[in-house]
Amino acid sequence: MGDFILTLPLLKVAYQQGFSISLYANENYLSLLGKEWNWLLKKDLDELCGKAPPILKGSQVVSFWNDSDWKKEMINAGASFTTSLNPRPRDGQLFILQAIEEIGWSIPDRVLTEPTLGNHWKGGDQVLWIHPGSGGIDKNLPISYFLSRANQWLLSREDRKVVISFGEADEKIFRKFQMNNLVHNSKVQLFLPASLLDFRNRMASSADKFLGNDSGPGHLAANLGIPVEVLFCSTSSSVWRPLGPRVEIYDWDSVSSKIL
Repeated sequence: MGDFILTLPLLKVAYQQGFSISLYANENYLSLLGKEWNWLLKKDLDELCGKAPPILKGSQVVSFWNDSDWKKEMINAGASFTTSLNPRPRDGQLFILQAIEEIGWSIPDRVLTEPTLGNHWKGGDQVLWIHPGSGGIDKNLPISYFLSRANQWLLSREDRKVVISFGEADEKIFRKFQMNNLVHNSKVQLFLPASLLDFRNRMASSADKFLGNDSGPGHLAANLGIPVEVLFCSTSSSVWRPLGPRVEIYDWDSVSSKIL
């Protein structure tokens, strides 16, 4: 999810340059795009079943899949230009800046601070949304850190609440939270979304602040305009930091975090 959201400014830049755009992606990711993306033709990637997409003659094809046979297939199908971008840069500047530079375009600074999924933050400071997992164990901070932050938030004001969310890969983390006394607090809710759209809608309607690891939900919150605090411990914050108007990034050194 994070990679998908980080790519959205690329689509905006292409649209602003006058391109008509067809996006082939995971159907669940496409569900995150609201009506402000109606100018985009959205297609489920699974519909292709490994075949070349139906494209107009002269189209430019940009992908994160680097396969020489696939490129030839695109050219034979009518594409005038194909580019395969690096999907996993380990260092350097922001992921989206590297991608746009590979194409030879430029991006206005304001695009990097716009909430690409709409500005849903209502200016509140009551509900802290914590997502303690991620797509990789090495990216996760200790559970004790999130428990401590949750307790600090609740003790700081009587009306404050905490939502703790978990994804498909977070089963072990979820079980550990279930065994902690924190879950018996009436002001704490454990949330397992039924879908990504459910995740998006619930976060957009209730979160006042987000706290989590380098993960898809962090990118989602940032691009919904919610104030986020994202902690990096194994990936490069200079490459993978979320985009958005209210983003704080910290590097974790196993003892403390320090703001960049």
